[in-house]
Amino acid sequence: MSIGFIALLLAGAGAGWLLLRLVRGRETGGDRNMTILKAVIWLGLAAALFAVKLWPLAFMVLLAAGGVMGIEAWRDKRVAEEEAANPQPQTLQKSMSVEEAAAVLGVSADADAATIKAAHKKLIAQIHPDKGGTDYLASKINEARDVLFRPAGD
Repeated sequence: MSIGFIALLLAGAGAGWLLLRLVRGRETGGDRNMTILKAVIWLGLAAALFAVKLWPLAFMVLLAAGGVMGIEAWRDKRVAEEEAANPQPQTLQKSMSVEEAAAVLGVSADADAATIKAAHKKLIAQIHPDKGGTDYLASKINEARDVLFRPAGD
């Protein structure tokens, strides 16, 4: 039995083990499974090269795999450290008041449903993202409509 054949068997066993883990759903951590999958693929490639007796190329693949996986691990650790050191500020989403909603749509706070619908339709036609507007403006117009249609008890 040659080293290449043994390496192919080990790569196949690793792939089978990973597939079994994924099917059973034992681990939900996608990052760890992805790392294992990358290692199995690199080892499978090296094993295939060993099997066809391309030893120098197989060793270069193993060195490259170690380097790439090492860099990825370092990068992931560095990103996690930076995120922990500089947490993103949490913006508080306060609900739009009835007065603000009426001002956005250009109607009075006690406007009837038909007036609100007409104002909403006119504004959304002008500011819709498909017409060159932004998602933010469209969402604000929709939020204003929803606030004005909301029953007073909510």
